[in-house]
Amino acid sequence: MDTVERSAGQSQRERILQVAARLFAERGYHAIGISELGDAVQLGRGALYHHIKSKEDLLYDISKEYIADLADFGERVARGEPDPAQRVRMLGKQLVLKIASHQAELTVCFREIQSLTEPRRSEVLALHGKYEKVWRDAMVDGADLGLFRPYDPIVLKGVLGMYFYSYLWMKPDGRLTPASIAERLNEMALRMLDIQGPVA
Repeated sequence: MDTVERSAGQSQRERILQVAARLFAERGYHAIGISELGDAVQLGRGALYHHIKSKEDLLYDISKEYIADLADFGERVARGEPDPAQRVRMLGKQLVLKIASHQAELTVCFREIQSLTEPRRSEVLALHGKYEKVWRDAMVDGADLGLFRPYDPIVLKGVLGMYFYSYLWMKPDGRLTPASIAERLNEMALRMLDIQGPVA
């Protein structure tokens, strides 16, 4: 296969992934069949299977790619930014911007992971755990420095949930920009973590 053909094949697969993510996000993974996906991308079954092995392969690729990107970004931030509060701001902003720019894909990533079979489900869940650890480490470091309250796993879940579930209501073309939404969420997260904040 020459370079032109390879590039065309890659862009066709990317298009299929993008359309699959939109359909899975709108109607749910189990509600979409291969024939519906083929109609949406205007490819017959044979042509579609030239680019994919199965519907689950699409779900796996969508679910893995975006959480892996977030985890990799988080680890770079952890290595390069010593200030735990600034790390939280950077992680929060990147997460909101990623959701805003790839809302369908992140909807699938957060909502449809249980539809994966093993060992893929465990692999993707491990990536979620890797990403969660970056946030946990920022909270623990902040507590060790006397900036944040003592680490509480429930607070970690609450903070992450606040960001994650913006996929349900955020409108990238809405009145508030994703950056301004990230700023507001970051402010709330840091208030929750601040050792000087009100006691619950």
